[in-house]
Amino acid sequence: MTAKGGPSPGIEDLVESLSLCADRAEFYRRLEVVLGHLHALPAILYLRTGDLLHAVAGFECSSDVPPVPIDTLPRGGDQPGELPANQFPLIAGDETIGLIAVFGRAPGDAQAVHRYGVIVGATLRHLERSEALARELQAAQEQIGHLVGAGLLLHHLEIDVLLVKTLESVLGAVRAQVGAVMITATDAAAARSATWGLREAAVQSLRYRNGQRLIDRVLAEQATLAFTREELRESLITEGPMVHLGGLLAVPLTARGRSLGLVLLGNIHAFTPGQRRLAETLAGFAAIALDNAVLVKAMVDNERLTQELSIARSVQEGMYPLTGLAVGGVSVEGSSRPCNETGGDYFTFLEREGEVIAMVGDVSGHGLGAALFATMAHAIVQQQLHADADIAGAFHVLNEGLCHAQSGRFMTAALVALDPTTRAFSFVSAGQTPLLWIHDGEVQWLDSGGMPLGIVLDNVLVEDPPRRLSAGDVLVLYTDGFIEASNPGGEAFGDARLAATALEGVALGLGPTELMMLINSAVDAWCSGRIHEDDLTMVVIAVAG
Repeated sequence: MTAKGGPSPGIEDLVESLSLCADRAEFYRRLEVVLGHLHALPAILYLRTGDLLHAVAGFECSSDVPPVPIDTLPRGGDQPGELPANQFPLIAGDETIGLIAVFGRAPGDAQAVHRYGVIVGATLRHLERSEALARELQAAQEQIGHLVGAGLLLHHLEIDVLLVKTLESVLGAVRAQVGAVMITATDAAAARSATWGLREAAVQSLRYRNGQRLIDRVLAEQATLAFTREELRESLITEGPMVHLGGLLAVPLTARGRSLGLVLLGNIHAFTPGQRRLAETLAGFAAIALDNAVLVKAMVDNERLTQELSIARSVQEGMYPLTGLAVGGVSVEGSSRPCNETGGDYFTFLEREGEVIAMVGDVSGHGLGAALFATMAHAIVQQQLHADADIAGAFHVLNEGLCHAQSGRFMTAALVALDPTTRAFSFVSAGQTPLLWIHDGEVQWLDSGGMPLGIVLDNVLVEDPPRRLSAGDVLVLYTDGFIEASNPGGEAFGDARLAATALEGVALGLGPTELMMLINSAVDAWCSGRIHEDDLTMVVIAVAG
């Protein structure tokens, strides 16, 4: 039975059960049951947002009705979509947060509806706060997940992979639709980028209306730049997909005080302050990871180069004779001191059917490239000499081989052939420094008669007329590193000092090895410990006295 003028049995329990609802869907279902018991159907639940009341749920009617201004509430309607006279406020504390509009006749117990409006209002406010807290918790969990993912970026050492992972991480975290991550470098070959929905050229061309590139400004200021749709139109010249963007973020990648590059993010809506902070945090992780990757790559490249140089140095040293040569009273020794890990100088000597052959060469440039060029020259020369080619013919073939290499390098060289029995010798020189001949205690210079090898195919290389060594004579083949070595004042060691030092050694009766040591020591002393800027290579041919 129903007590006259009072609610149905169990209505109090139904109303109290509203406070136990876990979500709005369950709350709306139970509220409809309560309103049915109170004969307050059909009805619409309105909630206040600012100065408007928005329909959020309809009970036995649709809630698809326009919002209603609070200060212009219509009265007396009897159809859904019009606010009727039967309006029951929802109270939470001292605030009216909405109302229940009942259509048709007045509810069976209007006072109960008013009284329960307080419970409904408080429950809705509690649900709102619970939902807001749940959203905040979910957002925090998502941010933690994104930060953990960003921390995993530190595990990647391949720069290209790291760029893609960075872009995926930031795009997902801030829900951007398009983006790019770029490493900038003065060396174009070292620049890297990854893009999603954007062309790199469009990113590069993104400029302010005064002509300044957005990338340049971000890198210079090392600060995030954010744009709304209106700011994009006013400040930047956009093209392609960027024309339709409603928000743009440009976040610098900064590590150890250096600008490495930037992350560019675009969306149809403006980015929120929270999204900006999250993008900056993730960019910070990415910058550290990228900086580490660049450092590791540099270390790996340096280690690889060191190994390659070591191999090249071993190969180069393997080209040189292992021991000196002594044939019929003629002694030959040689040495080479590269100015860095590998040199571009070359020397060799050998005995061929009783004849002594000796050569020095100097490749243009230094380092690995020059060493490889010298290695190629060594292979050609050795093949020619072992094929019994005369010295001029050997140089002709060498010149052709070096020309066809098209490396942009050339080689100066001198090649001597000596008969130990008669002491007669001849030579051919291609742009090489003059041979130093200590003959009968006097200095003679034997000049070059040809162009360096590897420049032109029709290089005229002529064997010089034979000459004869005397007992006690010394013939020195050397590269220009000796005479061009300079002291702290910039003065070169020069031909005269080289000749004087050689004369001194011959007067002292030094052998080829000791004479080379004397000359090298004199040049080192002249340079006062300064690092040599060129290779020092020498071959000494000495006739017993």
